[in-house]
This record gives sequence, C-alpha cells and structure tokens, in this order.
Amino acid sequence: MTARVDGVDFAENVETITWKRGDRILAVANPATRGNVARIERALIAAMPAGVTLDLRLTRGPGDGRLLAHDGAPGARLVVAVGGDGTVSDVASAAIEHGIPLGVIPAGSTNIIAREIGIPRDPTEAAGLLFGRHRLHRLDAGVCGERAFLHMAGAGFDSRLFDLTDSRWKQRVGWPAYLPAAARALRLPAAQFRLHIDDELLEMTSPLVLVANGMSIIHPRLRVHRAFRPDDGWIDVMIVTATSPYAISRTLGRLAIAQLHRSPYVVHRRAKRCQIESDPILPIQLDGDVVTSTPATFTIRPQAVTFVAPVLR
Repeated sequence: MTARVDGVDFAENVETITWKRGDRILAVANPATRGNVARIERALIAAMPAGVTLDLRLTRGPGDGRLLAHDGAPGARLVVAVGGDGTVSDVASAAIEHGIPLGVIPAGSTNIIAREIGIPRDPTEAAGLLFGRHRLHRLDAGVCGERAFLHMAGAGFDSRLFDLTDSRWKQRVGWPAYLPAAARALRLPAAQFRLHIDDELLEMTSPLVLVANGMSIIHPRLRVHRAFRPDDGWIDVMIVTATSPYAISRTLGRLAIAQLHRSPYVVHRRAKRCQIESDPILPIQLDGDVVTSTPATFTIRPQAVTFVAPVLR
C-alpha cells in the first residue's frame, strides 16, 4: 500500500501500535520550544489510554535530548520528541537503537521533518494521532559520526546560517530569525571542497554542499531536488557551484520554482557514503543544529526509524 503526502507516494505500513495497561511513553521536550510544554503535557495525558503512563523529561542544553532519550528508552513503548527538527533527530537516535517507534509533537521554528510526514502542527491533534488511528511509517536515517539526522545535513551557507542565528530570537519569532544570519552568511566566500562520494573524488569551489535524506526546505512543497527521497536507501549529495551574484540568483530562482534539478550550477550524486573536507574548516549542521565541523563522514541506515504518522490516501 502507498500513502501520498504533498504529491509524493510513500510505502505505507498498515501495522499500528496497540496500547495496553502498563505501557510507558517516554517524551523528551525542549522547554525553550516555541510550544507550551505544560500544554503539550496535558494534551498527551488527555489522549493516552487508561493505564498508560507518561515519562516526561526536559532538556537543559544542546545534546541533552539525545542523552535523555537513550537513558529513558529501555522499556518504553513509544518515544516522543517534543520540539523542532534538532530535537526530533536527537530523540530518533534512541528510537533507532532500541527499536521503538517515534512520535513527534512539532514545536520548533520550521518542523520540516514532521511536515513532510504529514504530522499535524496542532499539539492536541498530534497527541491524538499517537493513540488514535495512525500508520507506522519507516524512513531512512543519515549518520554522521555518532549522530543521526533524518532530514538534511550541510556545510557552507546553511551551516554558517545556523551557526550565526540567534537562538533566543529564533525561539521568539521562528523562521524569520534566520533572515539576518542569512544576509551575513551570503557575504562569506565559497570554500574549496574535497568530496569522496563512494568511489568518486570531486574537488570544487562551492558555497554549499548538502547531504540530504529529506526532500524539501521550509515547506514540503519547496522541494530541493526532485530525486531526493527519505525512504530509498541512499543519501543525496548536492554541490552548488554558483559563486557569482548572477549564478547565485539564477540558482535561487530555480529553487523557488522547484526546478533546482535543472540548474547548471548544481551537481547531484546518490551515495551510500560521503566524506567532506573543506578549506577553510566549516561547521556542519544536522537537521538545523551545528554539531561538528569538517572533515566529516556521512552514511545511510535504510528504513531505520519508524514514525507514528497519519493514515493518508
């Protein structure tokens, strides 16, 4: 069976979670999220079947989500990430390791992982999905070092943008907080990249290298490249070669009309493994969080994470 989300067909697993008394749900929440954690906690408790318990753990700083999820996952029936894309990826690493389904309550600035799957943005609806009619939706997971990423990683413009964005301002206003950082990042020079993509070596000047598992940015309808899929067992490496204002403007124009795959300033490769080196050293972002720097190696784990997602036709 297949399910369609924003015009893209995915394989649909008809398996669902059957709840029973004594089941425990682990929820890891970022208290600085743009959502109200107390409200989300109430929504989860109201939606839970009788006899199911909630174990809510709050992060205190970067990397806490991953540690809390790994600590609390053993014995849990479901792991729930409450926050943005970075929190979802942190919690997913524990769900993958322990073979537990992953639920999401979107509460970040873009929530692109949840939006690509079709998870409701309203916390009450998202909580109801976990315990009501749903499907189990399996997707690939990218890996960089010991960290999982579910949507997109990158070095260059995007990682510089995330590195320069004021986190407090992002919590207050959401995605518009990226605009001042984007203006600064655009003025920074392109880097010299050395890319080992499976058995191929590429050396080129680029303002941005993406390693993608997901399909879009900001909104599911803004597809980065028509070939990108999160369930095909590959990572997609995209190198932007535009360096002049004219070439950059043409590339952005292609992106705006979802025709980036036709741009002469884009090189695309599918791979199982990719190593990125750069001069100068650049930050690396994984699902919007800067967690390391070049050099970095990326691999793929096919069908590694199981999401609780809406039933779609």
